[in-house]
Amino acid sequence: MTIRPLPILDDQKGRRRGVALLIVMLLTFAMAVIVTAFAYTMKVEGRLATRTQSESETEWMGRSGIELAKWVLSLSRQIPGEQAYDGLNQFWAGGVGQANLADNPFEGVSLEDIPLGDGTISIEIVDAERYLNINSIATRNPQLFELILQLCGAGASDSADVSSAIRDWIDPNDDSAMGGGAESDFYRMLNPPYVAKNGPIDDMSELLKIRGITPQLYWGPRWGGGSPMPSNRSTGRREQATFLGQGIAGTVGLVDVFSAVSSGQVNINTAPFPVLVMACGGDENIARNIMEQRAGPDGVDGTYDDTPARGPQDIARLQGVPALPTQGTPLAVFSTVSSTFEVRVDAKLGALSRRYVGVLRRSSLREMPVLTFRRE
Repeated sequence: MTIRPLPILDDQKGRRRGVALLIVMLLTFAMAVIVTAFAYTMKVEGRLATRTQSESETEWMGRSGIELAKWVLSLSRQIPGEQAYDGLNQFWAGGVGQANLADNPFEGVSLEDIPLGDGTISIEIVDAERYLNINSIATRNPQLFELILQLCGAGASDSADVSSAIRDWIDPNDDSAMGGGAESDFYRMLNPPYVAKNGPIDDMSELLKIRGITPQLYWGPRWGGGSPMPSNRSTGRREQATFLGQGIAGTVGLVDVFSAVSSGQVNINTAPFPVLVMACGGDENIARNIMEQRAGPDGVDGTYDDTPARGPQDIARLQGVPALPTQGTPLAVFSTVSSTFEVRVDAKLGALSRRYVGVLRRSSLREMPVLTFRRE
């Protein structure tokens, strides 16, 4: 006689097998999750490590661009006929340079897309002397400074207060100027609080911390749009004298006319039209004459026919005045050379792009210390 197992025993065995299978499936799923999470973590860490290494490489590419700029600026001063001036027609400024030079050191040299390792760099050199020095103008010529503030968009009633606040930021004491001046006691009440610098402005962005400086005043029309810059060229006829620079009012911001670190003089060969107007005390006719004289017959800066001032004795020719002005007038701020340069280096490494900015001081052909270096 055959003995059959009881149905209840079969059910118990089936349940055990089901539970065991479920446990195996859960363990397999858990291991899969752990392996996936581990793989993802390793992938993220790998990307971070690669990105960190790439960031380090692009920084060194940026520093290499600064060294290349030093080489360019040093050789520019050794080219015959260019030792006494810096102008927009020279190679460092993006100009054509001298085509008739037998031994041109920049022959075949480009400042764009320069191969470096696995990437490329492009450099742009801009002299700080093409702008007015804000530390010098604010402290030594308050009347001109207030005029410039008004042309940049500050109201006539606000320009004196803003001027006082900037001087308070720069001066070494904690005594507030009359009117809209501001020292640390004012800035400590802000959120977050901070203190007045009580020293020269080192970077133009500091202005945004000063009482009365709005983004609109700082950036000009670039803040939320605005009217385009008017033409720097005249129509060929001598226009009626325009003073106080009303033709450029509202077309520029503080960053378009000021620099924080420079020699304190304005290079008449490189200054843009609004800066020339302001350096000339608001006389737009003199500024136009400078633009026309230095650009040559084609009316375009940076080309072969440019006729920049090649020395202090040549400044009067560009201004269209019979002789050099006396010391102390607005026209006396002009020079023909630059000593401080901002170098912008665009580094590209694969899909990574970074811009680095360095400021150089050309003390001599061999002495060019880097004053600041940062990633923008």
